[in-house]
Amino acid sequence: MDLRDIHIKIPLELYTKLKVKCAYEGISMQEYITKLVNDNIEGRPGRKQSVLIVDDEKIMRDSLTDWLKDGYEVTAVESGEKALDMIKKQDFDVMVIDVKLTGKSGLQVLKEVKELKPHIKSIIITAYPSIDLAVKAMKAGAADYLVKPFSPDQLEKLM
Repeated sequence: MDLRDIHIKIPLELYTKLKVKCAYEGISMQEYITKLVNDNIEGRPGRKQSVLIVDDEKIMRDSLTDWLKDGYEVTAVESGEKALDMIKKQDFDVMVIDVKLTGKSGLQVLKEVKELKPHIKSIIITAYPSIDLAVKAMKAGAADYLVKPFSPDQLEKLM
């Protein structure tokens, strides 16, 4: 294999998290970053993207699951605590999470998910939009922010 060197600068906090994650998983930083780049550029052949839906409303979980099940591997849970348990057990490509949940809020869960698995693309959904909430969501690590009700096409464009 013909290899090339690249040099990147990352914030110390991110470097520290990367170093701990690689030590925990028993792989080198080079192996981890190569896998990340490969997965993001080439996708994962023969594998659908996995999506975790987090919403305390059953009808919303069921609707999103029905919309996405043909193109994605979908898992749906009703609480932030269950979402965090799932994320610890399984790797997801995308998380669609409601802001208002029973127990931990969607923003609290988002912050914890970004600590555990920062590569998960997170989309915040809400029926109670505000500029303040959108800013907080983006600062917490959300890739996007979607206001209910929304169409399947709107969601898929963000995924």
